[in-house]
Amino acid sequence: MLPGRRDDNDRNSVLSSPYPGILPVVPPGTDVPTRSNAATAASAAGVRALSAQVIAFYFRAPVKAFFRTRVDYLAYARSVHQAHNAQLMKAVTNDRTASRLGITLRQTWLWMRGTTPGLLASVIRQQGWRVIPAQILPPLIANVSVGAVLYTSYLHILGHLHEGSSKSAKRVYPPPHPLDTFTAGFLAGSFQSVIAAPLDAIQARYDHRDLMAGNGNGKPRSMWSFSAEKLREIGLRGIFAGWGLSFVKDSLGSAVFFSTFEYVKAQGYYRFITWYYGGLNEDIIDTLTRKRPTNRTGASVDHGDGSHQPAVIRPHYAIEPMFLLLAGISASFAQQVLLFPLTHIQVKHWDHLEELDAKAVRLRNSAAANPDKPVRRWRMLRAYYHAYQETWAQCTAEAASQGRGLLAQLYRGFWWNTIRQVPSTSAGLIIFELVRRNYGLGDGEVRIMRDNYDILLN
Repeated sequence: MLPGRRDDNDRNSVLSSPYPGILPVVPPGTDVPTRSNAATAASAAGVRALSAQVIAFYFRAPVKAFFRTRVDYLAYARSVHQAHNAQLMKAVTNDRTASRLGITLRQTWLWMRGTTPGLLASVIRQQGWRVIPAQILPPLIANVSVGAVLYTSYLHILGHLHEGSSKSAKRVYPPPHPLDTFTAGFLAGSFQSVIAAPLDAIQARYDHRDLMAGNGNGKPRSMWSFSAEKLREIGLRGIFAGWGLSFVKDSLGSAVFFSTFEYVKAQGYYRFITWYYGGLNEDIIDTLTRKRPTNRTGASVDHGDGSHQPAVIRPHYAIEPMFLLLAGISASFAQQVLLFPLTHIQVKHWDHLEELDAKAVRLRNSAAANPDKPVRRWRMLRAYYHAYQETWAQCTAEAASQGRGLLAQLYRGFWWNTIRQVPSTSAGLIIFELVRRNYGLGDGEVRIMRDNYDILLN
């Protein structure tokens, strides 16, 4: 037996030698036990699997990139910036020594300060970094939470309505029926409206002057303390005041949004592929199989035993991401058609909430001062109904005063706001789809069978 080698007849013996061999010799005592290696490998595999599941869940449906923010997280920063910017603009205008070019450059610089990075930098420079957790993070967390509730509820409900959607597959085929996606979106939006009712109540009564008033120590009140105090003040009844409009907006808006998105992304894509690659002759089939080959190329194959295996062609890889982008834009536009007039009415109705809160406080105090007096439980409901009537009358009167019809008044500024509502990140959905294909479960292959060839989607 050579020095430093292990005898094949005695596998438990490990001999060491000070003389190096052809291969490096492992010193004794440094071998890692097999059980430890297995545990390390299992841990690494578990981490990889968990990471893949998390990424797959996030990228499974890129519809999230088109979600609208419910709460303006820059409202406080914008109010502080506008007050400071007005002073700077006045100083620039009153500067008689500056040239016209200098004034234009200064005004351009002030305009750039109004962008999102400029707003954050301005408010941090004026009030310090504490403004981020006190004023910026609360609405950001609210937006993330509400979006997670809507998205998770939609997937869960759609999985119950359509069996194929309950699997975390890369591709669902056949896709869910539009009625299923409409129902799932309607129920998910209804559930979201209940969860988001406190956020809407705070946003309806939000006034940056209440925050700027401070809490007695010269510093502005945080959004946390303002929200908690406002919710205690209005109570459960005030939280759901005006909830009817939020329910209609969330339920119908989500139903239209999801059904439009899924229809264009799935049914529209499959129909286009079937139409565009349908009825091909042998020469085109052979060209496509050679240009975008699969595991086997060429035309249909005859194995000699009577079995005939059709040729397989793959559509161009850019078609599906383009349909994904078109689906997001179409869904945003369809949702905006419904939500834009309702939002106009809701903003008008929010002006009545402070009056309704004051009336509720008066009724509460009156009931506490006169406990023997019978309580009229439907009094506030009648007040809420009258508030809706007043809101509608106000919208009608506003349209009549400007010489427009009611619909024309409600859709005033629709196109500009619609363009702004479609997020700039919609183009990034193509990248999202590529990542989703890598981390989705299953191979994601779908075959659309034609007469003498198959269309492979993968």
